[in-house]
Amino acid sequence: MKTKAILIVLLLAALGGAAAFGESFRLGVSVGAELLNRPTLAAIRQEFDEGANLLSGLYWEVLPGHLGFGMTYLVDFQKQASPYPQLDYLWFVDWVGSFDLRYHFLTDFFLDPFLEAGLGSAGRADITAYEQHGLAGAENPLQLSLFAQVGAGLALRLPGLHVGTRLLWRPVNEVPPATQFQPYPLKNFRVDVFGGFSL
Repeated sequence: MKTKAILIVLLLAALGGAAAFGESFRLGVSVGAELLNRPTLAAIRQEFDEGANLLSGLYWEVLPGHLGFGMTYLVDFQKQASPYPQLDYLWFVDWVGSFDLRYHFLTDFFLDPFLEAGLGSAGRADITAYEQHGLAGAENPLQLSLFAQVGAGLALRLPGLHVGTRLLWRPVNEVPPATQFQPYPLKNFRVDVFGGFSL
């Protein structure tokens, strides 16, 4: 009986301490795998091991209560073998940026389950210095898309820090209306690992 009483007191103390992790601002780094089909654990593990479809970047979020808002900025620089003898490589920059709304079910607990919805743009620009090699006009056209995404995740609140993971689904990925851009081949799913500072 005495052991049960001690365990109950320790559990209540732990829960009381865990309820002191409220925060109002987050700033951190995100690394995620882009997946075409519904993700499985094996596919996620393979993407992170190979690193070919990983996009990383920064995010911030303001949390005035249960509903937080912020932005995510992902970027990737790529080089590809050049078909032109004057150039060794072609260089591209890919970006995915979104405005995010997150509903946090628990605002002062060390576990932070949340739902998310966001709107954003994704694109690729050819940044190869063609003109310097006498190849003006050889640029690939800009790819640009607007997208919507929804998802869910779980974070852990630590004193001054947070870490977590989330799964996003993008049901919409369209070229901006009345433009001639090529659509950016944004994947349907993204699995993120993120972490950073909390205030």
